[in-house]
Amino acid sequence: MKKRYWVGPLAAMAVATVGSVSAADLHTPHLGSSCPAGFVGNYHFVNNQIPEGSPVGTLWASWNSGNTCQVDSYKVLLHTQHFRCTEMQGVLTSAYTNLPGKLVLSDYTCTRIKKCDPKYDPKCEL
Repeated sequence: MKKRYWVGPLAAMAVATVGSVSAADLHTPHLGSSCPAGFVGNYHFVNNQIPEGSPVGTLWASWNSGNTCQVDSYKVLLHTQHFRCTEMQGVLTSAYTNLPGKLVLSDYTCTRIKKCDPKYDPKCEL
């Protein structure tokens, strides 16, 4: 039997108020996302529930490999902004924006690194 929990209007209002005060951090279930060895990840983040009329936001993200990503939103809608970090290696360890809202990892894909790609291995030559 599934248990369901209902949140009253006061609790919902308290959560909404707290969410609009600070910048959005990536929720824990999305941390730890990664691609297997020999692959790079292309990550799509979405910050939703932002106030209408917000300026273009910036996302900062990092991986345990030392890869980092700082990008401005590439798509701005009324209450949602989209961000992409491409060719990242390692395990996602943090991500946050400078705007309030709810930051989620919408999706990510893994692409195999070519056997000899100087971008990832300086010993390779074209």
